[in-house]
Amino acid sequence: MNIFSYQQKVAMMRILLDIIHADGRIDAREMFYFNQLKEKFEMPEGSHKDVDEKNSLMALAQIKLFDEEQKDFFADLMGNMIVVDEDINANEVLIYDVVRDFTGIGKEFDKKV
Repeated sequence: MNIFSYQQKVAMMRILLDIIHADGRIDAREMFYFNQLKEKFEMPEGSHKDVDEKNSLMALAQIKLFDEEQKDFFADLMGNMIVVDEDINANEVLIYDVVRDFTGIGKEFDKKV
């Protein structure tokens, strides 16, 4: 798999943040997973500002340019974010589907709590 650039990481984190906010509740498990990913991606402390300021539509445009392996990886991240709080919300799945349709991600959401 290609290594993600900083801007690609910011784009993924932006969409994941949208999923976190989709149900109107921010669960501690969602934020814990989000912060784990920031560490895994070796994102600097100030990166949260970049993620907050990233336009979601611009993030989608960047994700659309991912290769297939990167898209599959990101689909797994989105699925994990949806189920991490043990509540599969329709709005979260809707975001997954919009991202999937626009970016050409092949994986359908099929995770269970």
